[in-house]
Amino acid sequence: MATLSGQKVKDAFASLLKLSSNTATTTLKNVESGDGVATALQVGTTKVGINGVLEFSTPPATGSTELDVLLLNGSDQVVTRTLNVSAFSGGAVTTATLPLAITSSTVRLDNPSSISDIGTPATGDRFLIYDASATTWKRIDFSVLSSLINPNGYQSAPELVARTKALTLTSTPQYLDFFNIGTTATDSLNIGDAVNVYSFTNTYGGTNTAVRMLEEGVYEVTLSAAFTTAGTNVDVNLYFDINGSNVNLNQNSFKNSGDHFITQSTIVNLVFGDTLSVRATASASTDLEAYSVFHLRKL
Repeated sequence: MATLSGQKVKDAFASLLKLSSNTATTTLKNVESGDGVATALQVGTTKVGINGVLEFSTPPATGSTELDVLLLNGSDQVVTRTLNVSAFSGGAVTTATLPLAITSSTVRLDNPSSISDIGTPATGDRFLIYDASATTWKRIDFSVLSSLINPNGYQSAPELVARTKALTLTSTPQYLDFFNIGTTATDSLNIGDAVNVYSFTNTYGGTNTAVRMLEEGVYEVTLSAAFTTAGTNVDVNLYFDINGSNVNLNQNSFKNSGDHFITQSTIVNLVFGDTLSVRATASASTDLEAYSVFHLRKL
């Protein structure tokens, strides 16, 4: 029907548009046909609504420099917002926080050297792990991972590397004295769970002249010692003592003067509280070099 001209009201009223009730107010009201069929258009005195799909019979012109866009807010109202030019260039629009990094359109894990070192992992610390069977990323706790890698709680055999202090030997037996436990090249050293197995004592004078056993067991005991003799035909004796009584004697005779190196080893069964010590004598003045090693290893 192109025109109402010449039409009777009874024949044309259905093509007329009207509000669903009364007059226009601030509240949106449906625009209906004359016979009460609601359209997708809603009208109020302060706003216009669309109750359906907004469609353009002819698409709007395309712009290439505009930065203002139309968006819907939380109340489904159309608002404008001015965006940064990078929003239309395909570049990154945010700054990533470690360990993530963003380069152009790529999100990745950053180089681990850029991330803080955790130091010693704790029970609740977690690792990121890919579950191939489920084809998804998951986490695993440090305590669980530790039990899988080391199911029986294995650790290195408890060892004590006791470094000796320099000592001038004579015909009178003297106890070897050891440096304290530490972290430098001149200190004695604990390995594995050694702190729970060995302790130094000054039972025979000096600073650390004996090693006290804190666990019962079978131990390998080795002395690797360097000597310097000034004369010829010098006899050097080494006494391995347990609780002050000799259990092993090593006798050495150095025909020529100069530097000498010997290793003496034995295996003993020890109980809690036993003490190990080493005494040494020489038939002529002989120097025991510093940092010779008295090594104990629990088997």
